[in-house]
Amino acid sequence: MYIPPQLRKKEWRRFYAGCILGVITGYVLFVFINDQFHERLQEENIQLSTQLNELEAKYDGLLNAEKEDDDEESQALTIQEIVPSFSNAKELHIDKLTQHQLSSMVKDQLQTITGENIEEIASQSDLIIKIIENKSFIVEDFNYKLTIERLIISNQVILLLSISIEN
Repeated sequence: MYIPPQLRKKEWRRFYAGCILGVITGYVLFVFINDQFHERLQEENIQLSTQLNELEAKYDGLLNAEKEDDDEESQALTIQEIVPSFSNAKELHIDKLTQHQLSSMVKDQLQTITGENIEEIASQSDLIIKIIENKSFIVEDFNYKLTIERLIISNQVILLLSISIEN
């Protein structure tokens, strides 16, 4: 069997082995950096799409409220925005993407109250609590159950939610 002269010498074998290891290392670094970049872009895309959906829902709710009542006083007493926040997301190690998806699901559940009278919504706070707590939210094959720790109803409906994972 013929062996090329470059492969007979130890120095050439080391050179080729170094080239192969360098290519493999470079490829692994490229994949890692590319993955980090795409993860950041995906998170930004989800944030922007969530923000767009929120603004569209807010616009529709405010437009409906304006059609119903042109009174400036009644506009000051309407729900403008829904702000969910999570109290135990760090303890459960829930990533930001899942938090954004859960908050957008909560906002979708409660989007009908945007533009409604604060007094009417305050009298129906038990209904808001039941809507959120009785629903199981599914994100990436995980079932999340949300419980409301604090509910503040003003121009903004502020929800402090506690997350629990169901199996």
